[in-house]
Amino acid sequence: MSIAAGTRARIEGAHRFSAFYRGHLASHYPMAIVALDSMGADAADMDRFEARYLPLLEPMAEGAAAVEAFAAAIARDGEEAVLRHWIPRLTHAVASAAFHGAIRTAFALESGSSRELAHALAYWQAAYEALRDAPPFAGSLAPHDVLRTIARDSRFAGHKPPGRNIIERTVAASQMPGFDSHVGAIDPTKADLDSIARAVLRAYAACGDFTLLHCVTGCHALRLLSPYAGAGATRRLWPAIVAAYIGAGAPPLEGWGLVGDDSLDWEAIKARAIRCEDEHDIKFAYSCWREWQHRGDDLYRRVASARVCSAGTVAPAPVMAAEAC
Repeated sequence: MSIAAGTRARIEGAHRFSAFYRGHLASHYPMAIVALDSMGADAADMDRFEARYLPLLEPMAEGAAAVEAFAAAIARDGEEAVLRHWIPRLTHAVASAAFHGAIRTAFALESGSSRELAHALAYWQAAYEALRDAPPFAGSLAPHDVLRTIARDSRFAGHKPPGRNIIERTVAASQMPGFDSHVGAIDPTKADLDSIARAVLRAYAACGDFTLLHCVTGCHALRLLSPYAGAGATRRLWPAIVAAYIGAGAPPLEGWGLVGDDSLDWEAIKARAIRCEDEHDIKFAYSCWREWQHRGDDLYRRVASARVCSAGTVAPAPVMAAEAC
């Protein structure tokens, strides 16, 4: 995938802003811009998004030294060498900043901007928060069956651990009694990225939980980063998914729990996503589209359709034959 040169210029022009704002929130600007470009947004669409989103951001006050260090390493050694060195290390904290370190880095690769890649890696490093070491995978369950077992565990179902945000609740969940036994209950032969991503997608479809939305986009990110992550990538992803699910209060896993219309085709989904007010809706639709292209699972289309149909938009989406919301 390649985005337009003008889109890369927008991303690099926004590097004057910090990757953080309001203390701990992550700037979604570069990720949303990549998604918008890839889904067919024009200059007016991007201008509209920028007019709403850029005023939220704050000037970069610190972190420039780390960005420059990564930029120098990329210039000296090349992107691939830097990624092969750093991604296995950073994926020990794949859930950092609600998976946004991994997500921004994956989208930076898609942007084709070495400068954005340096910013993304510096952000992930700054947000780095690893979970404690997970137990061996020695069980007999598939990922979805592990999550279903957690949903029936009275210690977790309906009880969110303390924390102000996703990563704080995820870390807290990883320290709770019973966490290790659930993580280790997975069959090691079934602990592959496709199976984990499918379990996360089904869980999101059942409840629409905001934390699980990030797990869906986080799985997309790890797939893009997997060529550089080494053999242990899913070994690090799975405990993060379990912790995030427990951190969300182990919401329901069965059936369909989304309120929006799930009948749109991909062209209608993309057209509507481009006009969504919330950057999460833009990114989610894009990740679902890319994961559907990779796996062919129609559930990605259904959840993306439901999400954009229930989202606020900044302008009326064009009426299309497939649209019924």
